[in-house]
Amino acid sequence: MEDGWRLVKHDPEWNGLFLETALPLRQLLGTAALRIDHVGSTSIAGLDAKPIIDIQISVERFDDMAIWGPRLEEAGLEFRADNPDRTKRYFREKPGKRRTHIHVRQAGSFAEQMTLLFRDYLRGHPKDCMDYALEKHRLMELYRDNRAMYVEGKGPIVWAILRKAHEWSQAAGWKPGPSDG
Repeated sequence: MEDGWRLVKHDPEWNGLFLETALPLRQLLGTAALRIDHVGSTSIAGLDAKPIIDIQISVERFDDMAIWGPRLEEAGLEFRADNPDRTKRYFREKPGKRRTHIHVRQAGSFAEQMTLLFRDYLRGHPKDCMDYALEKHRLMELYRDNRAMYVEGKGPIVWAILRKAHEWSQAAGWKPGPSDG
């Protein structure tokens, strides 16, 4: 199992690791998953990241876990009921497996769209991507022993980037591209 609590240089293999997980999930979930997307820092070429693959699965029936939850568990993922974020259902790898975070969200929801917009904006705006990387490194040095403070510390830059991303989306007519998986 790889320790995810560190920042490393972008690894071009991360997309392949995403596909290794996403393609079998696509088979298991079928039409229950409207989208399966590589999100988070590992999905952005050139961005330093914690070596954890984040996958967002967009579903039509978010509140009906009976449709898709058992299939994710069949894939070897564990539901994390203790997740405080009510905009997603959160699954993780079983102990001993490569770190993977699965975020199941309601298709068309603000949280689903915001995640895709943030990713797409950073993919096309290298200066903001670099600023984000520098801030992540600064925060990692400050809060190496306090994950919660590291995450909280990213809030201001994330919201500043999202404001720019929103303006860009309006000018460009952004909409999510095809699903990654």
